[in-house]
Amino acid sequence: MTATVFLDEPIADGEHRLDCEDVRVIGNLLWATPAGGGRETVVPLENVTGVTGDAVEQEVEEIETTGGLFTELVTDIT
Repeated sequence: MTATVFLDEPIADGEHRLDCEDVRVIGNLLWATPAGGGRETVVPLENVTGVTGDAVEQEVEEIETTGGLFTELVTDIT
């Protein structure tokens, strides 16, 4: 399964679209794992115009940071 992220303003190489293996939305950030491997791309939600995918799962997760542990709604799109 793959997901596609559509951007308002292009990033890096001028692309307005990211084809991804997996997309995670945590807070006001979108974490995009590219199809075929490679480095994750982190995009602020203000720059996202849409996301398409075959499956959406939402779960409240405990996230550990240097400041402590907090809970956040995490959306996975594949």
